[in-house]
This record gives sequence, C-alpha cells and structure tokens, in this order.
Amino acid sequence: MIVRIWTAEALSENADDYRHHFYEVLLPRLRAIDGFVDTSVLERVVDSRIEFVIITRWETLDAIRAFAGHDAERAVVEPDAQAALERYDEMVKHYVLVAEERR
Repeated sequence: MIVRIWTAEALSENADDYRHHFYEVLLPRLRAIDGFVDTSVLERVVDSRIEFVIITRWETLDAIRAFAGHDAERAVVEPDAQAALERYDEMVKHYVLVAEERR
C-alpha cells in the first residue's frame, strides 16, 4: 500500500471553503478511482490558521497516477482549493506502508 501525504494551510475564515471543496468535490472523485483505499484529514490550529494534513492510501502507483497524472509527485490543487488556501505544498510525499497496528 502507498500512502500519499500533502499539507496546506488556510486562514481560519477560509477553512470551511477548503473543507467543502474536499468533501463535496475531491472525495467523490477519489472514490471513483479504482485502487483508492481511503483517506484521513487531519487539522490543527496554528495561530489564525488551520493546518490540514491530507493522507490518502492507494493500492498502486498506477492508481495514484489515475488521480494525479503522469507526475505523481505533483500535488493536485484545483482552483477552488487554491482560492481557499493561504499556503499549500506543490509536491506530495509517498511512503510504502510497511507496518500497521489497529486495535
């Protein structure tokens, strides 16, 4: 399994705009991709901003390319998301999941 991690920040007053984009636009798109496993959305308050960490899990790199295109390391940040965000990573990080413990 491949874990894809991306971070961004929004001003507190714009955070709901990004949440809406993620849940109403991006998540349905992810769910439609064969090989998409799941996602986690982490948030924390940093001064007057909300930091987002988006973690997606994928079966294969080909599944990620179906979402991100040929350059799988480049972040997919659509114009609506860009408008809501103050800062975002242009590149993502991929990790191979080697161990996991759930209770």
